[in-house]
Amino acid sequence: MTDERPEPDDARHDERPVYGERRRRVLRITVLVALAALVLPLVLSIAGQARSAAARACAVYVERYDADAVGSRVALDLFGDGGPGWMCSAVSAGGVATPLANLGLLPSAPRPVDPDEVPA
Repeated sequence: MTDERPEPDDARHDERPVYGERRRRVLRITVLVALAALVLPLVLSIAGQARSAAARACAVYVERYDADAVGSRVALDLFGDGGPGWMCSAVSAGGVATPLANLGLLPSAPRPVDPDEVPA
């Protein structure tokens, strides 16, 4: 006599996936969409804050370093001189933009300018 016992129904069910392939795919997509919905507002908020901080800092730099400029312009440049960051340019009356500084990815308040540093 052999001691073979039939497997209980629970043991056979443990080897199969709990959910079907279609349901798992839907759950994965739902999780990815929910994750994007949580992260996207944060990224957009940081980008907006960085742009407004760059515009304010660039206006100060243009006022200090280029007295003939009529305005300032900032642009995000990922492959610019000095690495990725906000590039500050002074705009002349003719519309020509002269680069002044790379403000970095998250610009801060401009440092004080010594009187010796101001161009004549």
